[in-house]
Amino acid sequence: MMFIHFDLELWRATLASLGLAVLFVVSLYIWPQKYYRNHPTCVKQRMLSVLLVTLLSPCYLLLFGDRDTSLSKHHLLDWIGLKDPFSAILPLSLTLLLFSGPLYQQLYEFRAGLLSDYDSYTDVVLIRNLVVAPVAEEMVFRGCLAPLLFRPLGWTATVIILPLFFGVAHLHHGFELYRRGNPILEVLATVLIQTAFTSAFGAYSTFIFLTTGSVYGPIVCHAFCNCMGCPDLSSISQTRNPRLTWLVYVLGLVGFVILSQYILNCDNFNSLYCVL
Repeated sequence: MMFIHFDLELWRATLASLGLAVLFVVSLYIWPQKYYRNHPTCVKQRMLSVLLVTLLSPCYLLLFGDRDTSLSKHHLLDWIGLKDPFSAILPLSLTLLLFSGPLYQQLYEFRAGLLSDYDSYTDVVLIRNLVVAPVAEEMVFRGCLAPLLFRPLGWTATVIILPLFFGVAHLHHGFELYRRGNPILEVLATVLIQTAFTSAFGAYSTFIFLTTGSVYGPIVCHAFCNCMGCPDLSSISQTRNPRLTWLVYVLGLVGFVILSQYILNCDNFNSLYCVL
């Protein structure tokens, strides 16, 4: 396998990244728009589209790489992060700690399974949310955009800016809500919250990717977060012991902040992004 190097000017890296993000979103709309997004037929069509884009995205990435072996000793798969699946264990453990409150609330207080929120959905929606979406989105928005943006932006700016492509790629959900007749203010509020949440997760996922040098950590954390959803703080008052539930939330958050600097540390992994 050939060695490859990425060192684009910022404007080229931005346009290349935007092009791939647009291609990802446009692929969702190549089918006749007869069904809403959770209809099994629509889900299957869109899964096929994004999987095709995901498979082609490494080829897209090759268009912008330099094959001069004197510049790099890294293969394309190294840049994308298709290595060391076990590197996902530490990031997932840290994410579980962050979700201590919701996990306690879901499993102990409400005595519900982790997938109870999906009871009303079909199996194909479950596959989309927990398998296809995490794999496709992390491969494209982390594995293929990070190599393009990392050199011109640097570590911190990549963590901040790359998730904006990820967040903006979810704006099309607002169009679908509007098309189904939802009030415009409700659509705007939903889009704003969703964009903020996806961008925040995108920053966390990007940091995991750069630190571990592997896309597997972002994938499993993405799947877990899709499983849990956004924490519902308003339901804490409905638990048997709201004070204890709040305490678990706070301890999980504090533990996450303290341990993240030790767990998500370049010294624990063999990431090429830590040595560039």
